[in-house]
Amino acid sequence: MKKLTCLITLFLFISIGYINAETMASRKKIKMKVETQHHQRSLPPPCPAEAFTCGNTVDLIFRETNKTAVVTIMNLDTGEAIHYNVSTNDCSISIDLGNNQSESNYNIELILDGKAYTGEFTTNEI
Repeated sequence: MKKLTCLITLFLFISIGYINAETMASRKKIKMKVETQHHQRSLPPPCPAEAFTCGNTVDLIFRETNKTAVVTIMNLDTGEAIHYNVSTNDCSISIDLGNNQSESNYNIELILDGKAYTGEFTTNEI
């Protein structure tokens, strides 16, 4: 009986990894950079959030809970601001860019603790 319970538990842990693997494999990371001038020859500080695209959805995952985060997404092809959001105390934000059937170039700006982080990405699959 203990062997059967151990096998069932092991199967559940393995199957959970496969379920999450499909979502993680289909998303693309957006490279974020800080928008400040560096006068020293050192590496810029890491961005306190990671941004990913999956189809027409943008996911922001914060490394720690922030007091206030301002997110702006602009369509670089049209110059139109398509999303603006001020959020407080969030661990993650998911943004749907709509039912755009064509390939579009976007700029994302994230302001955290007075520092601006930007990144560019393209949506081309649905």
